[in-house]
Amino acid sequence: MPAGVALWRLLQISDQLFPTGAYAFSHALETYVDRGMVHDRATCQPLFEALCDHALGPCDAVFCRHAFRAAAQDNMARLMELDHLLTASKVTQELRLESEHTGQAFLRASLAMQPPPLVEDFWRAARQKTTPGNHAITFGLVAQGLGVSETCTVQSYLYNVVAGWVSVAVRLVPLGQMDGQRLLFDLTSRLGDLMQRYRDLNPEDTWSNTLGLDIRSMQHERLYSRLFRS
Repeated sequence: MPAGVALWRLLQISDQLFPTGAYAFSHALETYVDRGMVHDRATCQPLFEALCDHALGPCDAVFCRHAFRAAAQDNMARLMELDHLLTASKVTQELRLESEHTGQAFLRASLAMQPPPLVEDFWRAARQKTTPGNHAITFGLVAQGLGVSETCTVQSYLYNVVAGWVSVAVRLVPLGQMDGQRLLFDLTSRLGDLMQRYRDLNPEDTWSNTLGLDIRSMQHERLYSRLFRS
């Protein structure tokens, strides 16, 4: 695929309009808002920064990178191994559901883009429930088939996830559009450092240390009323 076309395709799968169903998940932000712990940009930003530093960077982004490498080697067995490892890192039921639901929806939508056979094989495995289909794994897999670089893939994945968080915050906290853009600007400014810091981390050595998020995620299941699925 020509480089220019590959970039267009990468922008397409990174866009919030790409149908993953992520708009229905708040990543436990709904619990933070319900309890009054997050109520404006000043209280939202430290939470998202902690998620970047202690979960997204040292865990999901690493799996996205290694899924890209496994896809480059046409290694279906390694992709499935990575997928199950990532699921094991998701402590709560709702966070696992969020990762798997958005990943499978992302994979299904990518079928409209004439993907290589490996993507179709992975989709069949996810449908047959032999692999979970986490979002980080499916993003790395699909992006590799577009012919873009590993670095661009991880950058786009990180942006997609963080932009999704901000989109939820704009609707739920609620934040104004300007506050949402300021928040996104500040968060994306730290993502390059995260990529460099964990560039050589092996999937078996990844970590996620977000006890507060795990607690709020479990509490979300018992909220009196809920707008989001997580």
